[in-house]
This record gives sequence, structure tokens and C-alpha cells, in this order.
Amino acid sequence: MIDREQIGIRIGALRRKAGMSQTALAERLGVSAQAISKWESGKNLPDIDLFRELAWLFNMTMDSIVEGDLAFTQKSRERILPANVTALAPEVEKQKLLLGLAPYCSDTELYSIAKELADGNLELSLAAGIKRKEEKTERMVSIPTGALGECTLREVAPYFSKALGEMMGNTEPGLRRIAGMMSCPVCRERLLLKNKDENKRYFECKNRHRYELTDGVVHFGTREIQGELWSLFLKNYEDYLLQHYYPGNPRYNMGKVSSKEVRWQVLKKLRPHIILDIACGTCNGIKYDLQRIDWPCLVILTDLSHRVLKYGKRYFSEELVNPYVDIVCLACDCAHLPIEDNSIDMVVSCGGFESMQSKMMDGFREGYRVLKPGGHAVYDFSVVDDHNSENTKKWERLYRTLDETYHLHEQLYEIGEWKEVCRRTGYLSTEAKEIYRELPAPEDEVFPFENEVLQWMGVSVFVSEK
Repeated sequence: MIDREQIGIRIGALRRKAGMSQTALAERLGVSAQAISKWESGKNLPDIDLFRELAWLFNMTMDSIVEGDLAFTQKSRERILPANVTALAPEVEKQKLLLGLAPYCSDTELYSIAKELADGNLELSLAAGIKRKEEKTERMVSIPTGALGECTLREVAPYFSKALGEMMGNTEPGLRRIAGMMSCPVCRERLLLKNKDENKRYFECKNRHRYELTDGVVHFGTREIQGELWSLFLKNYEDYLLQHYYPGNPRYNMGKVSSKEVRWQVLKKLRPHIILDIACGTCNGIKYDLQRIDWPCLVILTDLSHRVLKYGKRYFSEELVNPYVDIVCLACDCAHLPIEDNSIDMVVSCGGFESMQSKMMDGFREGYRVLKPGGHAVYDFSVVDDHNSENTKKWERLYRTLDETYHLHEQLYEIGEWKEVCRRTGYLSTEAKEIYRELPAPEDEVFPFENEVLQWMGVSVFVSEK
């Protein structure tokens, strides 16, 4: 006989593990949030087509959702505990418990549970009731989880995971997901998300370096480049919104296919689950992608300015919501990212590397450091046509007449020269997708641009694989 309540519990546990709200799952499946609620409470069951969709979405078999054999029928990989969890819980009994919870918890949640167990702050047991009807007496017996067999533990694990999630706080999924890959920019120790108070969250390392979550942004105390407080041109949130409605410089929309569309085609093909946008600014670049992503994805927005990220966080939670995407904002130095090595599937930069000015190459190398092996950097970059051509020679001469504070590159690169930089950085391969070429040089000897001084150059989208 099908147990509706058990199936509902499993659907709810899988949804929470995926970091999705009931509303987000409902939009993904094309049903109402009330339908999801009824499934999870055991009042109704999905029809067969929706069961197939759930199995695909959660990377499970249909039988595993219906029958509950989650620990042994997952298609993705053999279940093992993350190394950081095993280090905290070397005891066999604790590992057995954590393995039972693993199908229902993210790696970050497992780490938090293991930490609480290691610190002696958490004890899990099963309560059994004994009642004698004639005497109207009742006694409760507490059975430690270490005494439970694997089958029993597997049956009660969904209940444990739900209760633990409620007990340890309902932190937004993006913060939970990023907690496992954060490192302190001061001492490089792992940063843990602290959530003792629902309204007071922060990241802290074992050396007590603390970084507050302020206005939805993790703030690392950074300041914008002295004399270049670019974000102050946004007087308020309404000014920020105007930037998204403003069409921008027509020069940057040139090319048979825009750089935004070229980048999107790469994202759509690779379907990364963790994207880091370096020096994202007002997010006009990444916005194009965030409207289209239709797979579960964590997007990390990084910039020096807490102010502009605060507006960005609000914009993507009010104006441009995508139920598949969790967004985390880090106000940090992009040349010294608070991210562990080999953590990110894809690094994108929509003009961000060049906006870092003197720190451009530091930011580029940081992007390489945080990428996983096999990960990709996908970014716009300004290039010249040919150093030996008269057109490029004149542009380079005029550009060098500017004050050095306007020079955004250590040097001006041809496509081949930049590919060599990528090779020296460590990338296995780099592909260039030309968007448009440099402008004809002016007839006089006056540099024609006061702002956006690289707009005379050509632009290519580069795809570099680590």
C-alpha cells in the first residue's frame, strides 16, 4: 500500500535539499503552491507525469521517491560524506547517522549538524511510547540513534532532517550553499555561517574574524578605490533602476551577435550550477543571463561597493525574480576573493576585469584560482586589431596621451597576446569569439573620449577552460 505521508515527507525533504521553496517548485512544475503543500502533507499525490518531472529535477528514480530507498538508488553517485564532515565526526555511529541524513541535507547542512554533534550541543534519539489502556498510564522511552538499524534509521531520517532544519534556522538557500566554500580573506581559514538569531546572521572563522550580513549583502569592509567612488552617482534605488532601463552606450551593442547573447549561449551549453560574477557593478551584464537560466543555479555577485550590491540584491528579489536562481552578494576585494580554491563552476566578467583598473590582472588570476578543474571563465575583453597597423598605432599613441589614471590595461593586447596571458595563467585552452573590431582612428590628434575610454577598441568574448 502506498504511504502518502511518507511520500510527502520525501518530496519535502528533497525540495529543501535542493534549496527550493514550495512556490519555486510549483513554478518549475507548472502547478500551484497549494498543490505542493498538499503533496508534502500527504493529502494528495502528483500524477505520473509530475512524478517523472520530480525524479528528473531531484536526480532520483521514481521508485526512490515512492518507496523511500533514497540512500541506495540515487543516480548521481555513491553516497559518501564530505571530508570536512568526516573530520568532525570520525566515530562510526555518528557517521552512520550522518549518512542516513545525507539524502535529505545539503553538504553545508551536514557540516553544521556534524559541528553541533562534535561540540556536544546536539543529541538525536527516537522516542517510543508505551501505554497501558486499562490503567491509563503512559511511559516514553528514548532510543539513541546509535541503537537503530540502517533500515529504521532510513525511515526516520526525513523526520530528523525536517526537525533539524527548523531547529537550526531557516537561512536562505543561497547563504547555506555558499557557506561550504567561503574562506576568510585575512587568515584563509574556513568561514562558517552563524545563525543564532534569525535577524542576525554573519560569517566567522575560527580566529574570530567576523563579516556581517547587512542589507542582504555579506560585507567584508572593503572601500572603493580612493577618488573613484563610482557608485555614488547612484543617489538612491530609483537611480539604480534607471540604469537597467537605460539602453547604454550604442558602441557596446555592436556586432552581428551581442556579447551578452554569445556569453549566454556558452552558459546554456555548459549549464553551470555555481557562477561567480567578478566586479559585477550594477549587474547589467549578468542580468541578461539571470532572466534565462532554467536550471538550479547559485549566482555569486561580487563588487567593492556594498551600496550597489544592496541595490542589486533588492532588484533581483523584487523586479527580476528567477525561481531557479539563488543569489548571494559579497562586498569584497575582487583581487582577494573570500572563496576557497577550486569551488566555482564558472567565472563571468561583463567588463568587470577591466573595471578593476590597476588590479585587473590580480582579479583575473583570482578567477582562475577559485575555478574548479574543468571550469570555465567567460568574459568580455577589449582588444586591438594589430599593433603593426597604422590605425592601431594611432589609437595607441592617442590613448597614451591620457593621464595614467585613465589607463585600464597594463598593456593593450591583440587576441593572440591575450591568449598567451591565459596560457601563462594556467588555462588549458582559450577560445575568442569576436564581437566587433576597433573603430577608425580620428583624423586629428585629439583623443575623442572623456569617459569609457576603451570604447575605440574591439571586443571579443573569451572562453577559457581551467
